[in-house]
Amino acid sequence: MWKRHLRIAFFYLFLLLQLKVLLVETVNETIPVNVGLVIDFEDWIGKVGLSCIDMALKDFYGTHAYYKTRLVLNIRDSKRDVVAAASAGIKRKQPSSKPYEAN
Repeated sequence: MWKRHLRIAFFYLFLLLQLKVLLVETVNETIPVNVGLVIDFEDWIGKVGLSCIDMALKDFYGTHAYYKTRLVLNIRDSKRDVVAAASAGIKRKQPSSKPYEAN
């Protein structure tokens, strides 16, 4: 009788290990999507806006963890210059060295 219980226990342990391997493989298959974001960090609206975007991304990926794509925010400070902020997205050819990732 105890041999049967031992076999069942090993079977469930094997299934759990297989499930863990599958979950780890799916987590590592994320596709980053770069998104440029120009915000005025000197104003409170820019700081609150960035906080809201961060919370929205965390909430979205918390609810939809199975999505393979992940937004990577490349943030720049507009420094209170509207024209420079509008042209910052056009001039940018390569992503910044420090991308912002919502975790």
